[in-house]
Amino acid sequence: MRELLSELPTAVAYLSGPDHRFEFANEAYRQLVGGRHVEGRPIRGALPEVQGQGYFELLDQVLRTGEPYRGSEARVVVVDSAGTPNELFVDFVYQPVRGAGGTPVGVLVQAADVTDHVRGKQRLEQLTVQLRETQERYQSLFRTMLQGVVYHGPEGVITAANPAAGQMLGVDPEQLVGLSPSGESWNAVREDGRPFPGAEHPAMVALRTGTTVRARVMGVRHGRTGERRWLSVTAVPDSFGPDGLPRRVYAMFDDVTREKRTAAALRERDQLIGRLRDADVLGIVTADETRIFDANSAFLRMVGYTPEDLAAGHIRWPEMTPAEWVPADADAIEQLRATGSCRPFEKELLHADGHRVPILLGAAVIGHEPLQWITFVLDQSERRAAEAERTRLHAAAEAARAQAERVEERLSLLLRAGAVVAATHDRRQMLQHATGLVVPALGDFSAVVLADPGGGLAVVAAELVQPECRPLLEGLGVRDECVVGPGVTLETAFAAPTGQLLRPQEAPLGAWVSPGTRLAGVLEGLSANSLITVPLTSHAKRVGLLLVGRSGDRTPFAGNDLEVVEELGRRLSAGLANVEGFARDHSVAETLQRAVLPGALPRLPGLDLAVRYLPATEGAKVGGDWYDAFPVDENRLALVIGDVVGHDIGSASAMGQVRNALRAYAVDDSDPSTVLARTNSAVRRLLPDTLATVFYARLDLRTGQLTYANAGHPPPLAIGAGVPTLLDSAGGLVLGAVPSTEYAWAERTLTRPGGLLLYSDGLIENRSQSLDEGLSALVSAMTDSTADTADDLCRIAEQELLDESTRADDVCMLAVRLT
Repeated sequence: MRELLSELPTAVAYLSGPDHRFEFANEAYRQLVGGRHVEGRPIRGALPEVQGQGYFELLDQVLRTGEPYRGSEARVVVVDSAGTPNELFVDFVYQPVRGAGGTPVGVLVQAADVTDHVRGKQRLEQLTVQLRETQERYQSLFRTMLQGVVYHGPEGVITAANPAAGQMLGVDPEQLVGLSPSGESWNAVREDGRPFPGAEHPAMVALRTGTTVRARVMGVRHGRTGERRWLSVTAVPDSFGPDGLPRRVYAMFDDVTREKRTAAALRERDQLIGRLRDADVLGIVTADETRIFDANSAFLRMVGYTPEDLAAGHIRWPEMTPAEWVPADADAIEQLRATGSCRPFEKELLHADGHRVPILLGAAVIGHEPLQWITFVLDQSERRAAEAERTRLHAAAEAARAQAERVEERLSLLLRAGAVVAATHDRRQMLQHATGLVVPALGDFSAVVLADPGGGLAVVAAELVQPECRPLLEGLGVRDECVVGPGVTLETAFAAPTGQLLRPQEAPLGAWVSPGTRLAGVLEGLSANSLITVPLTSHAKRVGLLLVGRSGDRTPFAGNDLEVVEELGRRLSAGLANVEGFARDHSVAETLQRAVLPGALPRLPGLDLAVRYLPATEGAKVGGDWYDAFPVDENRLALVIGDVVGHDIGSASAMGQVRNALRAYAVDDSDPSTVLARTNSAVRRLLPDTLATVFYARLDLRTGQLTYANAGHPPPLAIGAGVPTLLDSAGGLVLGAVPSTEYAWAERTLTRPGGLLLYSDGLIENRSQSLDEGLSALVSAMTDSTADTADDLCRIAEQELLDESTRADDVCMLAVRLT
């Protein structure tokens, strides 16, 4: 491949690694960069003069993204062997080269010097001949060529097209295969707009004559945009047959739409200049460095001069230009000398009456000896006025946006407060969360004061931006011994029918808060500039007061802030009412739950029993967990652990009914599998919305034999000599899941001394671990235990598996030890 690429007439180089080191550069590439040898050198060292022209950054981009980059007529300055900088225009392609893992490891660079168009065409023809001779080897180069290339068969049918051809024509290259200029879809025009017959397509002519047909321009419709694109097509015959005619033709084309549009634009520009001058839409001036030769009426009106002033030579650039704009004029003249035009820039001109006229101007050279130019001048007075108005409107829009953001923040605060009220059943926790939401989002300090049983007021929640001032708020509820003068007190705000907005900037503090009171002292200590008080109610009864204040330099409260705090107060009032109702329900459910649990455990020889019932610490839920132990005959004991799904009065009530049903069936039939099946039928008929997990076992106190069945409950742990084992051999569906089901049973002989631990899922399952992890932790805790009593089993499980401070669910344990 190196030999192949070395022979290519187009400039090709291969750069590797992040520093883009030249691994290969053919002669065409070395000639392009001034005849220097670059192989083995990083590109930034080999071509230092190209630094800052953007090409190195494009190489970094291609190596980083793996995406090729194409450039057309790109300007580049290189230094030749004599050290002279040369400006070139090139078409180039940066093509990533991937390694074995598919990651780009280098960049293949292809460049074409299009400075000399004829020389570029000759190189293209030479490349076409080489492609004919080595088609298989040049397939990758064919795909990356900047020019469109289409292969035509002996009948003119297209057999292949490169991506550039598809891009220029606006179709996928595969869609071109099978088409022909002689087909019905052919629709091209000449430069003068007349149809371009398919038979005159350069490829068809080359097929007929065996000669190269050069640079025929035709207009075709772009497949995606529908716009007309102009192509310069050259057809080269290839692979001649015995009859002397080619069997294949390469049609190569360039998109010359830009050139044609540029030429048309130049013609249109000349026409436009004439029309603009005649239309007097903007100022048009012909001038040199000292005076103005010609100007249209629009410019003369702009600067306040007459045609007579112009004819007399009285209009001169230096006299019309304020001193601070002289450097800008000098820079524009230097641009005119260097490039033939100057960038449009803004400046001011002096009107004939002395006032300044803001203008925008641009110029182009029309003569060099001496330097003369034509200038287009646009009066910017109206634009300046429009900008001032736009600035005013922008400021108004910013103020409206800030107001909208404040509204959104307040709505968000109320939504979060509503979520806190709905999710919390502990009164103090709910109120503390609420004050935390208010500070600092709405105010600098906030407190909730509730009425106590003795008729006084007490602070139950408080939040401040300055934590060191908390004692001020916490002492707010202390009863004032006397009230001096008029103004608001804590008691009058508590009794007020509606919320109040108090703003000291409208009057001294003593004019709106009763002096000498705790409230006055707190507000003075916190440097309050405004205060909102909102009464709180529960079941139509006044129960408390919400206070929110701002301090220091913060903007005092306004009327819409009072509305927000009043709505927050309504939500807190609803939350207080819900907390009261929930507390009552919880008390009833807890009483019911305690009532249905066994009052005492059986006392039998050789048997030690112990229980634990640990209610949840999070929230105020009451679970359906229960345990039971009772004799079914002289030598056998029934052991039960269960959990009714739910955490309310209904689940506690259902728990008692399930417990009593199971007891009745256990006394009537001691077979554990039958007992669970009959209990399941009873639950389905009598408690259709109830689900419960139950482990039921029958223990023979003489032999230690345990017969058990399980309805979806966590497996108990048998503890004896060796590693404790889970009794998981008799699993079954939870009670109430299906109308009728059969339960498997299993047996296990407990050793003496030995024991059994029955428990509910709250012992082994929580937010930080899964059920399987909890079971493993339980087995591990009991493996090394030294439990001498049933109570020791419960204590060890509690210490090793439960957090002392928080529990998300109730925990029920029944421990059995054979002595």
